[in-house]
Amino acid sequence: MCYNHSMRVDQIPEKDEVRETDAILSVRISVRELVEFLFRSGDIDTGTQFASDTEAMLAGTRIHKKIQKSQKSGYESEVPLLFVRQFPDFILTLEGRADGLIPEQKDSIPVIDEIKGMYRDVQKMEEPIPVHLAQAKCYAAMYLQENPSPDQIAVQMTYANLDTEETNKFFQVFSREEIEEWFWELIREFRKWADWLAEHSRARTASMEQLQFPFPYRKGQKRLVAGVWNAIEKEEELFLMAPTGVGKTMACLYPAVRAVGSGMADKIFYLTAKNETRRAGSEALQILRKKGLAMNGVMLTAKEKTCPFSEPRCTPDACPYAKGHFDRINEALYDCLRENSLFTSEMLKEKGRQYQVCPYELGLDLTAWSDCILGDYNYAFDPDASLKRFFGEGRHGAYILLVDEAHNLVDRGREMYSADLVKEHILAAKRAVGEGHKQLVKRLEALNKKMLLLRRECVIRRVYGEEEIHGVILEAQKLEETLLRFFHDTKDGDLKEKLSDFYFEVRSFVNTAMAFDENYQAYADFEKEEGGEFRLHLRCRNPGKRLTEYADKCRSAVFFSATLLPIRYYKALLTSREESAAVYIASPFDTNHRLLLIGRDVDTRYRERTPEMYERISDYIMMTASARTGNYIAFFPSYKMMRDTFCVFRDKYGNSDVNWVMQSPSMGEEDREIFLENFYENPEHSLVGFCVMGGMFAEGMDLTGEKLIGAIVVGCGLPQVSGETELMKAYYDARGESGFDFAYRFPGMNKVQQSAGRVIRTKDDRGVILLLDRRFSERGYRSLFPAEWSDNRSCDLGQAEELIRGFWKSVDRSPEDEKNG
Repeated sequence: MCYNHSMRVDQIPEKDEVRETDAILSVRISVRELVEFLFRSGDIDTGTQFASDTEAMLAGTRIHKKIQKSQKSGYESEVPLLFVRQFPDFILTLEGRADGLIPEQKDSIPVIDEIKGMYRDVQKMEEPIPVHLAQAKCYAAMYLQENPSPDQIAVQMTYANLDTEETNKFFQVFSREEIEEWFWELIREFRKWADWLAEHSRARTASMEQLQFPFPYRKGQKRLVAGVWNAIEKEEELFLMAPTGVGKTMACLYPAVRAVGSGMADKIFYLTAKNETRRAGSEALQILRKKGLAMNGVMLTAKEKTCPFSEPRCTPDACPYAKGHFDRINEALYDCLRENSLFTSEMLKEKGRQYQVCPYELGLDLTAWSDCILGDYNYAFDPDASLKRFFGEGRHGAYILLVDEAHNLVDRGREMYSADLVKEHILAAKRAVGEGHKQLVKRLEALNKKMLLLRRECVIRRVYGEEEIHGVILEAQKLEETLLRFFHDTKDGDLKEKLSDFYFEVRSFVNTAMAFDENYQAYADFEKEEGGEFRLHLRCRNPGKRLTEYADKCRSAVFFSATLLPIRYYKALLTSREESAAVYIASPFDTNHRLLLIGRDVDTRYRERTPEMYERISDYIMMTASARTGNYIAFFPSYKMMRDTFCVFRDKYGNSDVNWVMQSPSMGEEDREIFLENFYENPEHSLVGFCVMGGMFAEGMDLTGEKLIGAIVVGCGLPQVSGETELMKAYYDARGESGFDFAYRFPGMNKVQQSAGRVIRTKDDRGVILLLDRRFSERGYRSLFPAEWSDNRSCDLGQAEELIRGFWKSVDRSPEDEKNG
């Protein structure tokens, strides 16, 4: 598994002995991080990953304390040690805490005791693991630095089995000369990395002296920049809403970059939900780099997309890059650092091929040395996928979180902090195990019995209090521990692979159960109907508290989007802080360049979805596309309604000159690009794209100028009525909120605003927006309109045609026409 390596780099005051023009850096690293970085070797093997995180958590807890308490008098536990040394360009601070120390006595030498807990049979160990021994020897060297009298020192490695508590000890004596020579060789090996860091930091700081905002400020943009800077300076959260086209990405990134240059922050995390918005962040960083900014970065993508093979099978037998990966990774990493680049997935693949290392793991390693990390939300907020070196237990740093399209983080947060347990998966695991593992079978049967009790009580769906599912949670915990021991003990690789997904399902369920509180709702149901899979759900309804746990590990977090209305809704669901600043910027674009109409003779409520209503919607689409030749997109609340309307549109207008393209649910990146190629400027005939709200074409897409001149938004975007959504509605109703607003109206109107925002993205854009649903005229929906929509006009189909043709006539007039009146 990848090591957990992180460094804090802080500007510190200049010292008298340093040249006045030099900037001295403080490089601070723990002993464990140092040795795990320099001594790593061997293969990547996901077959051993099941216990690695757990071992890291358990080390130094129960078994450590028990061994420490059993020692004779004079034994000191958890002894802090510190090594500080100034080099020409940096000050190195090495810190750690020895598990045990027996100080030098009259008739004995000092002893450093390093304790490691593990599930393996420690009695079969013939020698200490090199990285563990290196950690203990570092402590020995640091102790001798502080205590000049001993000529010798002993190192004792104590290995303990976490189940049986059996121990195996390895005892070695070293002379002062041996330890110091070994230690200084280690420091010399690390120095090339610290030298690079000092040189990079110096170049980065110098590059910012002349760095200016790369464009003339648009209206409102300077206020955004100031808001972000103030939030970072005051170590606060900021909610920032500004319409598409204002330049939010650069307005957020630029002050964050300057904050790194000023020493307020070490790293920037630019987080998004989709590749399209991540690309906008990387393009903004590249613009600054082309202006001279010496800042490096890495774009993280999913393992499946980074892997150079057809599927990621991360074992030394299945992947040539996995075999010996850790023997070669540091050479590849240092080569990347010397390039000082913004590494993309393709660049990582090329380096992986060159050095025969896993490109995905290389990208993760680069995050420790990068100024800017661009990736999905889960790299910061997901308890299973977050970068533990930054966001793990006990971690915090001078980081800046820039959360783009933050409205998407509500649903993603709910998803990340929820978990399911499926009864049929328990039985499948039992069948796979067979009769050869009695203890595991026993635990599987015990959990299945608890799930069976819930199943008998559930007809279709049932909500449970925490105490009602306590028995299931307890048995799941026991099963997780048993599965962990099983993965350590068994040599059956095929069985491990069969059970791996189930293990992670159980682990996720247990971890989620540990966080269960008033922000959660537990319920059980059947996948389809009675007779289908029986599932117990732990649903996070309000992810704000969990998101804040991760955001609090950073200096500042900025949540920005074009659609954060109502702001109280997003504050309630994205943070648990009582006070967070908010900045709202109205659209700087001339409203005379945009026509906004509400079609009051359209009703898209389910009971009104008749062939006649689909025909009226089709008439609106055809009328709009015929009023002026150009490209349009019609957005629908679901694929079904989109297809049903399209069938009517095609039957009625199939012989017209208007062309069409339609989104499909299975579109990938390549399909997306092909779809967008249809939207080019000055087409001979009008084009209508049939798309869904909330999909890949409803946000993060730039079709400026004549590439898109109109959007027809059909319906209010409300989520479909389902058991899950109704439970969410009931959850908020029970807490004194409007359940309908939280479960339906607010999410739906966000999709409407995102879809409508595709049209006007620059000051030169012209276009029409039609909101087709009578409910848009109701107060509950109109109150959620952004300020720049105040000029909306309500109409029917006949009036709409007249208004649209009149709009195009006015905006298409040439300057000479205007002059002549």
